[in-house]
Amino acid sequence: MKTDLLTFLLAHYGQEQMRPGLDRIRRALGDLLPELQKKKIIIIAGTNGKGETTLRLSGLLKARSHVTWTSPHIVRLTERFRDQHGEISESELERLVLGCHEKVRQGEFELSFYEFLLFVFCSWSRELNPEVLLLEVGLGGRLDAVNVFDADLVLLPSISRDHQEILGRRYDQILSEKLGTLRKKTKLIHFLDSQYLVERAHAHAARIGAEALALRELVPLPAFEFSLRNHLLAAAGYCGLDDRPFHPEAWPSPEAQLENRGEFIRGENQWLFFGSHNVDGLRKLIQFLHHGTYNFKRPPYDAIIIAFSKRSLEDLRVMLKMLKRAHLGELVVTTFDHPKAADAGEMEVLAREEGSKFVSDIDAFVQGRNKGQSILVTGSYYFLGHVKSLPCCR
Repeated sequence: MKTDLLTFLLAHYGQEQMRPGLDRIRRALGDLLPELQKKKIIIIAGTNGKGETTLRLSGLLKARSHVTWTSPHIVRLTERFRDQHGEISESELERLVLGCHEKVRQGEFELSFYEFLLFVFCSWSRELNPEVLLLEVGLGGRLDAVNVFDADLVLLPSISRDHQEILGRRYDQILSEKLGTLRKKTKLIHFLDSQYLVERAHAHAARIGAEALALRELVPLPAFEFSLRNHLLAAAGYCGLDDRPFHPEAWPSPEAQLENRGEFIRGENQWLFFGSHNVDGLRKLIQFLHHGTYNFKRPPYDAIIIAFSKRSLEDLRVMLKMLKRAHLGELVVTTFDHPKAADAGEMEVLAREEGSKFVSDIDAFVQGRNKGQSILVTGSYYFLGHVKSLPCCR
């Protein structure tokens, strides 16, 4: 994406940050909202897995006209805008952004960065006139801008603690925010593990006249099989879109890789990119990696390179301890240049306290690795995007 377009967006709409509420986007959409509401609408909420579930479902729908909204973008603004043919082109997005900005200016709408891009997405959707809208929640659910739509289906891959300062510290509080996307006659399909949360979700659905389907009753997969679970949730959503029965055995594991979600890049070294941005996600990733290499005689990776987005010091410390004790390879802690990156000074102190190596110049470190190594890059999705942009990973 052209740097000047991103600069334009930041100048007019500021940095992307959570601004709860639906009134601003509802006012901006105006008559466009009831027009798009006539489409089939799927909202994907949850703590971990919603991005992969959304992209898997988009892949299943490639023979049908649809548009897909995901957030945030990692490298390119165009990542947020997809149809059945793939990402929007840079020139098309620039045209839409400039046209929508003029509408915002004339209407005197007050929109955040996230809300404005969703407004752009909705304007693009009207032009394409798709059959289906796939909408990934940015944060939470109840007060996220995509909840201005009444969904036919809501897919919920997981509930865990994240953004606790906004969503609450208790699982029932977090679940309530996600379930705020349900409406009467909406069908909820989920992969919740806790019986307590399952019961609360189904009770809430019953109270408002929605349906609920627990996939763990059909497919009792362990939590660390998160990628397969996300794939099956997407398949269940695909079937649910047309009220067809879902048979798990008809949906084997997909072979296609997704960016930053178990993506391999092979060159002089073998790079595995697996985004894992919170405690629960990292725990499941470690369990998954141990499950696949349970009998290793030496660590399966020559290096584990990790950097985080801004989080509480408690969470950062816990995640470093988990990786250190996993014995998957030499742990290398670093940081990167991004507005949402964790503070470099804090990360250096934490790494030293936990007995891990800290590298300040990750670019030089990565490009100076010996040939023939196997390297896992994890943590912030923004960090993964940064490492992948380096010459040694292209």
